[in-house]
Amino acid sequence: MRIMSPTRILLTGFGPFPGVTDNPSARLVETLAGARSLAPGDCELHTQVLPTEWGAVGTLVPRLLNSLQPHVTIHFGVSRQARSLRIERSAHNRIVPRIDAAGVLPSRHKIHIDGPARLDSFVHAPRLAAALRESGVPANSSAHAGSYLCNFLYYHSLSWAMSHDPANVLFVHIPLAQSQGGPLDEADLLRGAETILSFMLSAQQEDQVSAERVRIASRGR
Repeated sequence: MRIMSPTRILLTGFGPFPGVTDNPSARLVETLAGARSLAPGDCELHTQVLPTEWGAVGTLVPRLLNSLQPHVTIHFGVSRQARSLRIERSAHNRIVPRIDAAGVLPSRHKIHIDGPARLDSFVHAPRLAAALRESGVPANSSAHAGSYLCNFLYYHSLSWAMSHDPANVLFVHIPLAQSQGGPLDEADLLRGAETILSFMLSAQQEDQVSAERVRIASRGR
């Protein structure tokens, strides 16, 4: 029987940016990095807080993905408008000029010049949002990840995942922290992150089992 390789998990958050000097997505990922019970023993957990900078994300993220080759990637970012966890279904190939944390404006209006107008996650966002609500965490699904670095990062990761099967990618917007006027406390966010990861690992396992069945069936022909 074929031995399955460990499932590699990548969790990312963002650092500060204009208007948000303390980014709760960074604190969430730093907390998750220390939660050794978060992932099963047959998984490798990697975490990274990304600079909220156009240039850094455009160069660092492809290198990070190619180096780790994650099977499951979950990106967390903050939305000042969100009042619940927002499960993003899609990333769009567009950039609206907006200053990043380094004071830099992007030099173009598309992420990939010849890329599709939209890339969709394979994760079933409405089903995941329902699972979060059942666990007591407010959540909804969303059709786009905005036009700032959240969408920029998501498009890069989804583009990478298209040629690396099986690789599931998801972006989740979280609200501001309670101390910043947000609706959820740290316990809510941690419970939400655990539910999201469990949901995605279950989906990944199903994908691996299906792929293995196809491989065995092909050998038997």
